[in-house]
Amino acid sequence: MTNTAMKPNHSVNHTGEPTPSYSSPSTKPGPHVLRIRHALEAWHTTWSSQLAATEQSEADEMGFSCLIGCSGGADSLSLVGCAVKQGWGVHAVVIDHGLQAGSADVATRAAHVCQALGASSQVVKVSPREATEAAAREERYRALGQVAHARGGLPVLVAHTGDDQAESLFLGLARGAGLGSIAGMPPILFHHPVVDAGAMALGRPLLSARRDNTIGACAELGITPWHDPTNTSGDNLRSRVRTQLIPRIRSVLGEGAVENAIATAAMTRTDDDYLAQQASDALKECERHGSSIGNSGSPDSTGLDIAAYLRQPQALRGRIIKQWLHHRAGPLTRAHVTAIDALATQWHGQGGVAIPWSRTPAPPGRLLVVRRHDELQLTAEATGDR
Repeated sequence: MTNTAMKPNHSVNHTGEPTPSYSSPSTKPGPHVLRIRHALEAWHTTWSSQLAATEQSEADEMGFSCLIGCSGGADSLSLVGCAVKQGWGVHAVVIDHGLQAGSADVATRAAHVCQALGASSQVVKVSPREATEAAAREERYRALGQVAHARGGLPVLVAHTGDDQAESLFLGLARGAGLGSIAGMPPILFHHPVVDAGAMALGRPLLSARRDNTIGACAELGITPWHDPTNTSGDNLRSRVRTQLIPRIRSVLGEGAVENAIATAAMTRTDDDYLAQQASDALKECERHGSSIGNSGSPDSTGLDIAAYLRQPQALRGRIIKQWLHHRAGPLTRAHVTAIDALATQWHGQGGVAIPWSRTPAPPGRLLVVRRHDELQLTAEATGDR
């Protein structure tokens, strides 16, 4: 697609909601655009320092270029518009999941708005394996990573705001998922499904901005965003947190409660990042390379030396297990981690701990963490093995 201007056209979709459109603003951008641009500038400073620390590339010598995942909503369209104003090279990718009637029209019009704002854009249609939020997210990140890879390994930016961060904190508290969930979403990730699919990193530059800022910025930029009905329908847990729980929290605890939750997530993120680094260093002491993985025979397999593991503080042990299994297994629950830890700390001859496969669909048989003598190992148990 080429960067061509788009005439104002405020059409609506089958639900009566306006589809994304753009008309040249009659006034200069105001405080909301300025607030978002400040957030982008602060995020880019963090990005440059982390990029230099990881030695993945020389930071932005030719100017910063990125791929932005765009839904057509206020958050992502304001990110595209303000990123262009920052002078960033922006390629916007609109994912059409095909899960709602009229989604193709919304996606096409969103891509046109991105072009009118000064970005290049394209629509990518995906087919989630099932009609769920998790499956759609999985396919979305895979598609964004593949496009980023095709364009030279660009970082992928998404438009999560501070309000999304607060929602994630409350969801994390409800799940009892530990410090990492309370810390919410990190602003930059070099380990993520979108990176596995080919992107350089995942960035969330709007975590210090609010949803009111993105809506206001769209108005200042002449954008009519799309309002996804699933965000307020109450059909999924996050939408119920957004429309039911958070208004109640504000009513009971005061207007500052959500702002304080966002600040808590940011402060906790610093602690969580430090502990993650400590766990990474400790894992190097615990790993034994060349351990067998049952029937898979992977040459880069490793086991955990139990004596070295037991020397680590309890605050690091669960993190060590998660990092050890990060690329070897699927997502681990607290129950998985507790049971694996017990193989080392409360050993009484118990059997192995079954954990999810990293591949979809899963191979036949089970993936297990077992204790063998003085080591924890990963083993693939074929169907029928006992």
